[in-house]
Amino acid sequence: MRHFVRVVLAMASLLLLVPVAAAAQTQITIGPSTGGSVEFTNEGVGTAAMSFLGSCGATANCVSGYAYIGSSAGTYDMWITGNNPLLTATASPDVFAVNMNGGTLNFSFSVGSSSFAGTIQLTTLKDGTDAPQILGTLTVSTSTGIFAALWRVGNVVPLDMTISLPQGSPFVGTVVSGGAGSTSGSVSSGEIIAAPEPTSIALIGSGLLAVGTMLKRRLRR
Repeated sequence: MRHFVRVVLAMASLLLLVPVAAAAQTQITIGPSTGGSVEFTNEGVGTAAMSFLGSCGATANCVSGYAYIGSSAGTYDMWITGNNPLLTATASPDVFAVNMNGGTLNFSFSVGSSSFAGTIQLTTLKDGTDAPQILGTLTVSTSTGIFAALWRVGNVVPLDMTISLPQGSPFVGTVVSGGAGSTSGSVSSGEIIAAPEPTSIALIGSGLLAVGTMLKRRLRR
């Protein structure tokens, strides 16, 4: 009986750890862009280029807007240097692969004196609606102040963005297939997920190990 009680207590402890780990998964929420736009231009049947139209101060090929970390708000800039990313058709009619084409997509976000920056590697665009979603990763290059506890320089973390195309605009897939010359819209939302904290992962791992050990002993008896 005592062993059974220990197993139950261990499982309860593990369940208490899960919300703690989830709470550590803080994210940067990207809000609608207030400056610049995202354009997709046909580059031949089966290919389209993604570019930014606009500037952020002296920076060209840029979009900007507001972003949030928890209840703290600040401004973000995203800009492309070098070549524009290319979208190519895949076996799925509404999924397109993104090739960075040797270019760099940069991201920066500041809240007061706290700064966050990185480079984005886009991988996939999901289409089929007037709100295509772009998926990829961000490699952290700057993380100070309130960002430092959640992202370390060198962390590679998931990122996604949704583009809002005006009603009646061609879908991105139509541009890729050559059915339209171009389409453009604004960033409507997005998120950059924080790297899981090693301490939380270790605690959950220890909890699972303890539960497994106790259950194994219980079954032997």
